[in-house]
Amino acid sequence: MDSSDVCRALGISKRTLQTWRNNGKMPYSMLGGKVYYREEDINKLLEEGMKRGV
Repeated sequence: MDSSDVCRALGISKRTLQTWRNNGKMPYSMLGGKVYYREEDINKLLEEGMKRGV
């Protein structure tokens, strides 16, 4: 997933996503200067938020 996909899925801004990357909250990979995220990592983050009631 690219940054736009993740922002839409989580309902966050690109700046928030960048902050999460910088803080190590969101694992990512870079290919050709573009940032990508694994769908499994996004789903895990969503599940953790649901468990905490966020």
